[in-house]
Amino acid sequence: MKSQDNAASRLCLPAWLLFSALLSVHLSAWAKTADNDSPVHIEADQMEMREKDDISIYTGDVRITKGSIKITGDRVVIQNKNGVLYNIKIDGRPATFYQLNDLGETITAQSHKMDYKAENGTLELKTKAVLEKNKNRFSSEHIIYDTLNDIVKAGTEQPVGSQNGSQPPPRVKITIHPEKKSATDAMPPRS
Repeated sequence: MKSQDNAASRLCLPAWLLFSALLSVHLSAWAKTADNDSPVHIEADQMEMREKDDISIYTGDVRITKGSIKITGDRVVIQNKNGVLYNIKIDGRPATFYQLNDLGETITAQSHKMDYKAENGTLELKTKAVLEKNKNRFSSEHIIYDTLNDIVKAGTEQPVGSQNGSQPPPRVKITIHPEKKSATDAMPPRS
């Protein structure tokens, strides 16, 4: 019985370390400070961990939480390189991401495919992609969000004239809310 407990501990520890590293270091641009010290909770119908390959795979109604961070998907694949988080792929219909930052702003994302590259802090959303940040909404078939530099790029990179009579690629749709001004900022200057 004790050897089964040790095996379970060995399997759970890499997953916990992986998500702690991911959600506290690389997503710190989004992070609510309290999230860094929060435990990681993972639920899935199935889990497969390939320690020699540095890959863990979660399938079936996957739900991951760490403080205010919530990730859902049908399948989540986490890859390390040399013991350090390298990549997370989330598939779902839709796959979702939610977080509250220290300013009280919500950051949400959803698409059929999400790919987070830890090395440069980019989140790539593909197919029916939506990113909402500070009430501003970006939707496209393809969105790349640089979490470290707070840069959003959306749209497909199809050269003009290359459609050969086919339908043009879907357009990017953006909704930007004006920043609210305080009562003193809204008053006109006195002459």
